[in-house]
Amino acid sequence: MDMNRVVKIISPQNTLPSDPSAISVFTYIIPITNSCSTIYDTVDSLKNKKFLTTEGKNIQYHVAEHFPLQNVLNIHNDSGIKDLFQIRSMVTKIQSGEDIFTSEGLPNIKLVRVDKNQWLLFDGHHSMLAYVQVGKKYLHEVAHLTVENEDTDSVSSDEISVFFGPHANKIRNREWRSYVINWQAPINEQLCPRIHKNMGELYDALSSKIVSY
Repeated sequence: MDMNRVVKIISPQNTLPSDPSAISVFTYIIPITNSCSTIYDTVDSLKNKKFLTTEGKNIQYHVAEHFPLQNVLNIHNDSGIKDLFQIRSMVTKIQSGEDIFTSEGLPNIKLVRVDKNQWLLFDGHHSMLAYVQVGKKYLHEVAHLTVENEDTDSVSSDEISVFFGPHANKIRNREWRSYVINWQAPINEQLCPRIHKNMGELYDALSSKIVSY
């Protein structure tokens, strides 16, 4: 079903132009009107577009929402994090002052709001673990992309089912928060019970491996 969505590309800033003492973020807002079916389709529609070259259009500065990275909902257990070397490489890049972006120029970290007080990370687990490793604590401290429905801000359980790929039908009438996906496992074992309830617990399960890798 097509619907109107809003994509926000958010980058950390040190201050608001009008208030140097405030912590703020730079937000680029992109309306997506009746053109995409799934959340993945919405993100894919942005690839290879030079939207960031539009001077001043749909750009906002605002005081940051202090949402802890550790409270972000994950969609993988530790067994679904396949490349610890990639996390270490990202740590080095972040420590050099860079943020983590895709080849198309979109933030690696992509989230949906699942209710007023929760964010679900549907892409970019390696990136977020790397940011946590270097000491970032809040969502406004990292470059990220959000997808929201225009009318409700949050997305529905049915829309979230797309993150489970071929297993979507298995969780449509269940509490999706009880499950995660592991694309590294055989197909009949990819849908797994949730072990780590958020990114804080996921990081705790992997931190010693990230450091020693």
